[in-house]
Formats: sequence, C-alpha cells, structure tokens
Amino acid sequence: MKATLFKRMRWIPALAAAAALSLVGVGVNAPAAEAASGNIDPNRSTSLTINKYDGDQGPRGDGTKIEDPSSLGTPLAGVEFTITPVTQRNSQAIDLKTDAGWNLIDGATIDNVTEGNGYTFGTPITVTTDANGQVTQDLPFGLYKVEETGSGDNNIISPAQPFLVTLPLPQTGGKWLYDVNVYPKNKTNQTKPTKEVSGPTAPVLGNDVTWTITAPIPQVANDDEYKSFVVTDNLDPRLTCKSVTVEGFDAADYTVDCSGQTAKVTFTSSGLAKLQAGQNVKVNVVTTVTSLGGNGVIENKAIVSTNGSEVTTNPVTTNWGALEILKYADNDKSATLAGAKFEIYESRDGQPVGTLTTDANGKASISLWVGSNDVTSKDYHLKEIEAPAGYTLPQDPWTTVTVKAGGSSDPVLVQISNKQKERGELPFTGANGQLMLTILGIALLLLAIGAAVMRYTRARKA
Repeated sequence: MKATLFKRMRWIPALAAAAALSLVGVGVNAPAAEAASGNIDPNRSTSLTINKYDGDQGPRGDGTKIEDPSSLGTPLAGVEFTITPVTQRNSQAIDLKTDAGWNLIDGATIDNVTEGNGYTFGTPITVTTDANGQVTQDLPFGLYKVEETGSGDNNIISPAQPFLVTLPLPQTGGKWLYDVNVYPKNKTNQTKPTKEVSGPTAPVLGNDVTWTITAPIPQVANDDEYKSFVVTDNLDPRLTCKSVTVEGFDAADYTVDCSGQTAKVTFTSSGLAKLQAGQNVKVNVVTTVTSLGGNGVIENKAIVSTNGSEVTTNPVTTNWGALEILKYADNDKSATLAGAKFEIYESRDGQPVGTLTTDANGKASISLWVGSNDVTSKDYHLKEIEAPAGYTLPQDPWTTVTVKAGGSSDPVLVQISNKQKERGELPFTGANGQLMLTILGIALLLLAIGAAVMRYTRARKA
C-alpha cells in the first residue's frame, strides 16, 4: 500500500505546481474541503470548480477552496472554459483508480500532453462562469486539460494559460482532494478607445474627412506580452479609404490595408516591441465621402484588438445634406430659367466653396456638409452672380438657406425668381427701329441742305 501511495503522490509536484494552479490568486486557504487521507476511495465522486477573477497572478494554490475571495479581484462572469479528458496514452486507458493509470501520466505536462506524444483525448465539455465568476462541473476520475476558450463580454487581454489537473488531486501528507478548486486569473483591458471626426477639407461632396482613433494600450499580465495589436475601421459604403497613418511610429512598425471600405492597421514585431501600458496610439484614417445615401448621416466606429481581445470605439458621424435651387421667371414658376449662376459661401465675407448653374429645367443641386455628430444643420449663403439671358440680377443677390442632414432624394429647395429686363433697356428692333432710322436720315438730309443754303448765301454777298 505504501509503495502504491508513494507512486501516486509523485503527482503532487507535477500538478500542484503546474501552470493551472500557479494562476491561483492570493487568499486564505481554508480546510473547508478537507482532503481525505490514505489510498484513493474509488467510490467517491469528484468535481472541478473554476473560479475566475480579474487581476495579476498570485501565489500557487493547492486545489482547496479559498473561503475569503475578497482579495482575489473582480469576479468575471461569462468566461468560457473547455475541459477535455485525457483518456489514453499509447492506446492504454488512463484509469486513475489504478496504480497503472497514474504511472501512464507520470511526467505529463501541459506542453507534452499531445496527440503527437501518444495521448488520446475524449469529448470536450464547455462550461461558463456565472455572475460570481464560478462554475462547477462534476467529472469522473481522470486527467483533464483545461483551456480558456471565450471571454464573454469581458475585455480579456491576457487569458489564463491552459493547464492540467487530476481528479482526485494528490495533497501532501498522503491526502486526496476530490473536489478541486482552481483560480486561473485574467488581465482585462480597462481602457476604452475613442474616435473623433473632423470637418471635411471642403464642405462639398467628394472631399475628404479624417477619423482619428485613440487607443490606450492596456496592461498585460506579468508573464504576458503584446502578441498582436490591430485597429480595424470597417467603413460605411458611402466612404472610400484614402490613407491610413499612425502617429509616432515608423512605417516599418505597422502594415496598412486601405482599399474600398477597409481601413486596417496591423502592428509588426518592431511596433509591438514599442508598445507600453498607458501609451496612446493614434490612428488617422482619411476617407473620401462619395454619396449621401438615404439620410446623409454617415456613422463610423472602429475595433481595437489587443492580443485578440476586441474593444469597439464610440460611434461618430459626419452629416451631409442636399440643396436644390429652382430658378423661374417672376410670378410664373412654370417658366423655369436656365443659365443662372450662383456661388455658395459658408459666410458672406468668405470665399466661395462651390458654384452652380441652373439647367434646362431651371434646377441646380449640390451636396454639402452640415456638421458632425449631433450637429445636423448648417446655414449656407447663395450669391447670384449671373442672371439668365434677358433677365436682371436681384437687387440683393444673396439668399441664406439652412441645409439639413438628408439624402439626395430629399433636398432643401430654394426658389428664386428673376425679372425680365424692361423695354427701355432693350435695343431697337423691328418696325420701330426702322422708323427711327428713317427719321434720323431725314434730319441729317435737312441739316445738309441747310448748310448748303448758308454757303450759297455767303457766296453771293461776297
């Protein structure tokens, strides 16, 4: 009996000091689940309880329950673990009710328990922690591989390392623990990336808008490192990626995918080596606004992934609207006028941002930026600089209009009329013109005759 017990107790350093239990948080180990002494009781049931907390790695535990978990950190609900039984080695069943079974797993570690080393795995079981960060699974005697396979709603940046555990778990002093508690800990990302949007380079459709993503670098666990850092901006169909840059980093520190509606930055090994906890990484995405779509409100948000854990920024919007001019003859809206030219201003003392000329239907339209986020309207000023042929410019050529966010099918309509030029302003044409020319000719003839008579009279007197 002593020899058999000794062989089984060799698993104390192999498992109790394994990666699994090295992730146990600090706490007070209490004898509430006291281990039984002597040989294994084959009639006992066994279970594994996973207790999940956010925090740094603490001292190793021994599989017993920590009665006062207040110092462990914040419990994490919704974390998924996969428990996989290790059933055979070299085609021999691993039965931990027998000494032969314990001999088969002698020297097993998380690194060498693989199919390539002759191990066979059973059907995995997936469990998820509850609101207290805890989940208990009844399991038969055996060797189990435990892996963290899902973070739920938690932004876990450093997941727990996979580990092995036996049920029952050998303890010092010839004891066995049938209900095992493990405390694998995580490091979560408590930071929140943000996004901002600037006004366009010019407030007319077809110009560029810059989106700035600020991503604070979270702290990883003590034994972890930055393995990946990716910023992805999936653009609205009304946007096209033009360029992507990262402030404060060299071009070799990251790669860029900027095409169509994709804007993505992936840090290279040199860039990852420069990351530090608390540092802000700023990514500037320049896009071209190509259309208004249905409502003119173009939303954008980005995803920041650190070591595979994704966090989404706040959404921001760039807002656009449509303006349409209808030009018509005074008092008759059905008599539309082509050829009226307008300049568009953000302020009357500024420079024009665009020009418009009415078409054969007397219409001209343009898409304009009206604001960002909560700002959904903007005043623009129209200045008529050339009236249609035969019509006069208004005494006041300025018209102010409020453009609201909306699609191209729902423009803000501005109706502006022109008066015809009066007759006194027109050149003589037709019969009236001919009459005036005749009168002018007769007058010239009379003047010529008068001049001749005067010369004749002077000659006779001389």
